[in-house]
Amino acid sequence: MKVLALSDLHGKFFRLDAIVKKSDPVDAIIICGDITHGGPEVSAVRTISELKQLCPTVLYVPGNWDTQEVVEGIGRYTNAVNLDLSPRIIKNTLFMGIGYSNPTGNNTPSEISEEEIANKLEALIREMPAVDRKVLVTHAPPLDTLDMTPKGAMGSKALRAALDKFDLIICGHIHKARGKVKDGAWLINPGYAAEGQAAIIDLETLDVVWIDSVI
Repeated sequence: MKVLALSDLHGKFFRLDAIVKKSDPVDAIIICGDITHGGPEVSAVRTISELKQLCPTVLYVPGNWDTQEVVEGIGRYTNAVNLDLSPRIIKNTLFMGIGYSNPTGNNTPSEISEEEIANKLEALIREMPAVDRKVLVTHAPPLDTLDMTPKGAMGSKALRAALDKFDLIICGHIHKARGKVKDGAWLINPGYAAEGQAAIIDLETLDVVWIDSVI
């Protein structure tokens, strides 16, 4: 099973055409949040509509810059699956989600506490069925993995504590932390979509094809 993963488009809708053209056929598209930069909802709806030309199955979580209006608009005008609200099983792979981010210190529109993240994780882990693969889609990365910024590590402590419960975590949030690492689970940040980056991930082999549509 192959997925196209992208994160942090921040409303740069014009980047999508080149990303789609460079992608292979995939079974699902995963968006790790920050589809917009505080709205408007039409930007998010256009993003999903463009991506559906490549694949009709779009799974996403909101980011810390995606407002409630944006989330409601996606729900109203598209059939994209908000994994933060509802897990989904595709080809015996369980996709789960934790949207938004832990506190950033910048008062962005959609931040949640570490306690809220921990409670969401506890509920997901408690209800996980037996499947071949467990994939967690998050906006924020775990603390100390793919989370370094000039101000230091910005990841979530609650996600760090739950690393061994998942096979793969696909995350974003940290624009310059693109990469693939093994740290309890495998973690992949597909890159900064606002600069034309994305990734095709083979979930069976965990091979990654990095997309760079802006040279």
